[in-house]
Amino acid sequence: ISTQMKISSYILLSSLLALLPLTAAAQEEVKNDTVSGRFLDFRGLSVSTDLFGYAYSLLEDYTSGEVAIEINLGNKYYPIVEVGYGSTDFTDETFGIYYKSAAPYYKIGLNYNFSNKIGEKPRHSYIYGLARFAWTRADYDVSAPPITDPVWGGSVGLDLNDVNGYYSWIELGVGVKVKILKNFHMGWSIRYKARANQVTGSNSRMWYIPGFGNSRHTTFGGTYSLIYEIPFK
Repeated sequence: ISTQMKISSYILLSSLLALLPLTAAAQEEVKNDTVSGRFLDFRGLSVSTDLFGYAYSLLEDYTSGEVAIEINLGNKYYPIVEVGYGSTDFTDETFGIYYKSAAPYYKIGLNYNFSNKIGEKPRHSYIYGLARFAWTRADYDVSAPPITDPVWGGSVGLDLNDVNGYYSWIELGVGVKVKILKNFHMGWSIRYKARANQVTGSNSRMWYIPGFGNSRHTTFGGTYSLIYEIPFK
């Protein structure tokens, strides 16, 4: 977890630097236009980390760490960038198949506040809908013991290293955000994930996709996040 925290801190810093021009432009928009309730009325910026991902290894054979940066527009629309790092090092005891992979993943999308009207004073707690487009590029190692052909005889094993794979998917869901202290919130979300595209090796496929989970067409996931809202006047 300590290594993933270092990776998450690096990702968060890089993302903040990337968003500084956008934040400055949004603040200039507010300075030049005092009309309340505009669609692009900048209301704040928040950073968060998904605590559930760090504990996921207790439930599955992989783990991940994730941070996010979210912009508040009119207390109604929240463009968001989520960046994480997932890894697995797993051996199937039944079949002896070994699989190892580790890679970053990226998500961009929008949260939509169901409770607030545009320009309305923000509520301490609210329900929101979410949509994401996500992707990852991951190298993986996979090996399996020799399998004997029952018809022709002979045996063939599997031993592949640094196979490159690409996976993209869509996420749709709902979430809840609750204020716990000044500038601090907790958030929960439930997400339906559906595969958009997959490119992998000709002799194998990605068993674990960082940020998505086990390789399949659809799955469900969730987040449990600690959120800090950066105060702006």
